Amino acid sequence: MTGLPPTETCRALLLQMAAYLDRSRPTGVMWPEGRGIIAGHLAAEHYGIRTDLVATIEAELLDHAPAVTPGILRGQYAEQLRDAARS
Repeated sequence: MTGLPPTETCRALLLQMAAYLDRSRPTGVMWPEGRGIIAGHLAAEHYGIRTDLVATIEAELLDHAPAVTPGILRGQYAEQLRDAARS
């Protein structure tokens, strides 16, 4: 983490990640690779195309989204994302 609080855009996207995990197999296991895939998808979706803005917000998302603990469920990880958005 950078030590800086997340930007408003990052907070909104962390909450979108959480909402996605809550509605998409919340009792399934969250895989570390999924964190990066979801962050990249939401960043690109937010800015429309792959630009420096996408890379910047994707990096910020990954900086503020907690590491995935082995065996954590997607719904549990969603709660961690909501906590990160509030920080």
